[in-house]
Amino acid sequence: MAIIGFEEKEFFAPGHRACAGCGEALALRHVLKAAGQETILVMATGCMEVVSTPYPESAFEIPWVHCAFETVGSVASGVKASLIAKGDTKTNVIGMGGDGAMFDIGFGALSGALERGHKILFVVTDNEAYMNCLALDSLIMTKEGLKKITEINVGDEVYAFSQSTHELVLKKCSGVFDNGKKRVFEINTSSNTIKATGNHPFLILQRNGKEGKNKFVWKMVEELKVGEEVVTLKKGLEGKSYNFSNIKLSKKGDYKVNKINEVNLPGKSSPKIMKLFGIYVGDGWTRINKAEVGFALPNGKKGRKEAKQLIESLSWNNCLSENENELQLRSINIARFFDSQGFGKGAKNKIIPQWVFTLPLKEKQAFVEGLLLSDGYTIGKSHRYVSASYELLRTLRLLLQTMDMQVGKIHQQTKKKGVLVVKKQLLADSTYGYVCFSGKQGAMLKYANQNKQRNFLFGNEHFETKKILSIEKKGIEKTLDLRVDGEHNFVANGVVVHNTGIQRSGATFPYANTTTSPAGKIIVGKQEPKKPLTFIAAAHGIKYVASASVSNLFDLKTKVQKALATDGPSLLHVYVPCIPGWKMDSSLTIDISVKAFETNVFPLYEIENGVLKLNQKVPQKKGIEEYLMMQGRFKHITPEIALKMQTYVDARYKFLEENNGKKIFDTLF
Repeated sequence: MAIIGFEEKEFFAPGHRACAGCGEALALRHVLKAAGQETILVMATGCMEVVSTPYPESAFEIPWVHCAFETVGSVASGVKASLIAKGDTKTNVIGMGGDGAMFDIGFGALSGALERGHKILFVVTDNEAYMNCLALDSLIMTKEGLKKITEINVGDEVYAFSQSTHELVLKKCSGVFDNGKKRVFEINTSSNTIKATGNHPFLILQRNGKEGKNKFVWKMVEELKVGEEVVTLKKGLEGKSYNFSNIKLSKKGDYKVNKINEVNLPGKSSPKIMKLFGIYVGDGWTRINKAEVGFALPNGKKGRKEAKQLIESLSWNNCLSENENELQLRSINIARFFDSQGFGKGAKNKIIPQWVFTLPLKEKQAFVEGLLLSDGYTIGKSHRYVSASYELLRTLRLLLQTMDMQVGKIHQQTKKKGVLVVKKQLLADSTYGYVCFSGKQGAMLKYANQNKQRNFLFGNEHFETKKILSIEKKGIEKTLDLRVDGEHNFVANGVVVHNTGIQRSGATFPYANTTTSPAGKIIVGKQEPKKPLTFIAAAHGIKYVASASVSNLFDLKTKVQKALATDGPSLLHVYVPCIPGWKMDSSLTIDISVKAFETNVFPLYEIENGVLKLNQKVPQKKGIEEYLMMQGRFKHITPEIALKMQTYVDARYKFLEENNGKKIFDTLF
């Protein structure tokens, strides 16, 4: 429905994936309506970029340029410079971003652009939120075992790091988000590899010397440096034996195999069957049409003797046949039993299924021993396992981490004219690869006892820190993210990563509960004041700076057009409520925006040619409690804290009132 006085044409097309009631989508839509068709939009990574441009689609009906957090100012300047070179003085250039691109990471580029004086409008959409995502090949530790992030569903219990006790806990996934195709970075430690977008936070140990206190901080990928210590999983929770699903038994005579009904299949996992499964993963196959489980174990190979002993202990001798190079179990029911466990078929497609990660330590150890009997070998205390399957090596690497083993990176090996060539990483077309691992010094119980009195910051039973060895920019990939209740983090590829949601930034309101500044008994949410970005921008000497809100679209339109008519750079700070981040009902976007104005939490003003002007005064100011009670992120606020927040708001508004109509900055442009 058209609004009288507003452009009818939509430049931010419907069909995007923003939340119902999204304040930022509403602001973006009306900023572009006010700017008109002759506009180029430069936008950083963020909510609006995620919801509007899942590759290769776009919701924008104008030229749109995507860039990283830290480059909106420089990219917008480059676009403007190219227009000037062409003699184009009519096309508007708008640089848009939020917490990352304007308040924090990209603040330096913004400052530089304001200082250079190019005629660009910078729109700061203020939803006090950071969003993030992981690549689709990420492997998530869950109660049911290892799962790809694409297999996680709402309600699944995932491993998480307790930020209060530093222990391994299980928490429910409450949301799965498809964030489209994004640029990803690969972070590597000595035994972990994970890909994530530049704005995804990782848990880092920040050391402050021998006398200082060490602490954990969340850092986004774009802020990480080689040598920093990331928190990683060291040992999983002790599991239980796995109950095998009922296998549909064949009747006697199927495939002309005798005595098939005399086979007893195990009802649950044990060290014996897991060791045989390990041998099978390395050297085995199933042929259902021939009612056969086979093992490529020549005479003289150690694994052959072990496999025969295991088969005898499982009472399957009556199905065993052998020749010089192989063992075969001739039973349709045993073949179906092996085939149904999810180990994959063919040497290049083998994998360790998720249920193996849930087993007791002894059964995991037996499985790994079986693997080494097939395609592995031991030198001293170090083991090497070789496979043609990259996924098998990748899942084995994570399984070994849950067993508190020291694991190396995945190597590639190829054979060329009889010469063995070793490369740093496994490639899709490699002949085979390998991973090295060894047990850590001392038994787990001994290690735990020795470290009982030690601060976790140097390691505990389930977690440790590892130095980042490299951070590499990769290509554009599809990405997903999870929301996890309680701890707001989860373990992906053995690394503790933050979930999606609202993370503290320079824009976050004081005492707000965020996932990186959680409200607790001692610290009640974010402790720092909100960064006064409009005044920082005005201090650069630019001619036009203003605040605006989706609560007053006519005021927003007027300020966009006034900013675009200004000779030189301008900045518009727009208040945009966030439905999931602020824990609010989707129908309350405008109501909360109005309440923010009525309580002076977000007043509307301009700084034009250095002169401060309040656009609209509140007829009867309301107490901040009315604003706080509408949002879940403030539900922890006590009357005492509310009084502090009221004092904070009153002081900032008093400054505006006292300087209303006064020239507070000199202009340079």
